[in-house]
Amino acid sequence: MRVLRAAMQPPGGRLFTNMEGRAAAAHGNELPERDGPACFVEVLMMKPITACTLLLATMSAHAVEIIAHRGYSERAPENTLGAFNLAWKSGTDACELDVYLTADGRTAVIHDKDTLRTTGEKLDVAKSVQAELTALGAGAWKGAEWAGEKIPTLEQALATLPAGSQRFFIEVKCGAEIVPELKRILEPMKDRAAQLAIIAFKRDAAAESKKAMPWIKVYRLASGKTKDKKPTDLAALIADTKADKLDGLDLGVADFPWDEAMVKQVRDAGFGLYVWTVNKPEDVKRFARLGVDGITTDDPVMVREALR
Repeated sequence: MRVLRAAMQPPGGRLFTNMEGRAAAAHGNELPERDGPACFVEVLMMKPITACTLLLATMSAHAVEIIAHRGYSERAPENTLGAFNLAWKSGTDACELDVYLTADGRTAVIHDKDTLRTTGEKLDVAKSVQAELTALGAGAWKGAEWAGEKIPTLEQALATLPAGSQRFFIEVKCGAEIVPELKRILEPMKDRAAQLAIIAFKRDAAAESKKAMPWIKVYRLASGKTKDKKPTDLAALIADTKADKLDGLDLGVADFPWDEAMVKQVRDAGFGLYVWTVNKPEDVKRFARLGVDGITTDDPVMVREALR
């Protein structure tokens, strides 16, 4: 998350900003960066700052993280190594993937409970062993050029992650039973904690992941409506997320009010806020104006263009 927080001093004083990542420019001045975890930046102000100017400076310095949904799934077969590699090459900030625990206690990167939609053969993921699943072709449905793509393991997917600041959002599609295997795979990457995040709809999966790996950011996923089609109680969701000591929320684009009051409600809880799945430029701009931390999309290049 790269968010600018600003406090205004009296005219002639200094503006102090606390931000992660690169410094922003205000009033045409370059802001000198300083070392340290908080990265404090000082700017000597030559004239009074109006509230409007401060707001614009804050908005311009807020960098929205672009998250490629199941890789670059607009152009490549979802949840394959080809989709992840294409997303990295296209400059996405992050990729999201889906992972299940297999019958032999290993992992398979796939969204659906069975393999029919993406492979043409039907296997129940949770009842199949890893070797059965990874032998299936998972790319031909997207085009002949992808015919060699298979269902990857989590280790194979993570191996595509470039060194640096890009990261993976790992969505747990099953329950907390996967957590020991997740920990086994992720523990050797502890020095790259900033490049990893876990997301989950199921409360037990999110909570147990955070308990087992407190060094990883964990976000609770939610749709705007429950399974019985009732509106999601955001206040209750926030309370549960806080009780589970998670890092924030990753909320669906539909059915939530998505206005300034809603964003404030989440921010007041001290949470990060992400939105999925956004595939229209006008929606990208709207969520950026609201100040979300990240936007999950099938088309990361479109989002990048919309944010310019």
